[in-house]
Amino acid sequence: MLFHLDQAPCNIPLILSEIDDAMLSDRLARMGIYAGDFLMRLDEEIHLGPVRIHGPRGHVVLAGGMAAKVIVHHDDGHKTPVLEMLPGETGHVEGLVCGSSLAEGLEILGIRENDNLRMEHRVPPMNYHIRMGNEHFKLTEGMATKIWGEMEGRELQFAMAGRGKPFLVKQLIGGSRALSMLDGFSIAPGKTLYLEAVTPAQPIGHGGRSQIVVGMKTGLRLYLRPDQARRIRVIQKP
Repeated sequence: MLFHLDQAPCNIPLILSEIDDAMLSDRLARMGIYAGDFLMRLDEEIHLGPVRIHGPRGHVVLAGGMAAKVIVHHDDGHKTPVLEMLPGETGHVEGLVCGSSLAEGLEILGIRENDNLRMEHRVPPMNYHIRMGNEHFKLTEGMATKIWGEMEGRELQFAMAGRGKPFLVKQLIGGSRALSMLDGFSIAPGKTLYLEAVTPAQPIGHGGRSQIVVGMKTGLRLYLRPDQARRIRVIQKP
């Protein structure tokens, strides 16, 4: 029986039949994933929390959704998303499982295919208290990672900004959903933000309910958005 992956049953063997998205098909092929490969849709709860890594541009923080889309070939040979790396693990970027907007955002952070990365640690839930003009509001740590700008002549993410110093927004990173959320706060290139404080936040669920988790026969797990999963057809293994 043929299914779209987002409608496929969980925890039973499946065969990849076809991918109706040229970019996604190409990205998966570059990681050695083709039609005919065995896979399984996994019924798992996941936590998409931000992680801090060291890459070509130094230390950067990836929101959980971004970290799930970057596939790393570890130095010992196995492959995982950055999201699943352990502190101290190293490897190089094997590929990306995302659209062009997020790929461009990752490139701003210095993350491209074949770049070397080292996992530093997971970032706890935090609120960033911000002043922009006469407005005061707060963002989650995940949203703070998606604001790229300049502070004291140095380019960095707002998640790495110093308290009380002017931060000039130069670019917003991420897909359409993230950009829409930042637009709701009127954050845009050319605006100046001031970090007033960073305070602990209460976790609000695991944050990964919309992700389709797929386990490949090799052990690699992929985290796909529902719209990506709808473009993949699978056959239930006889």
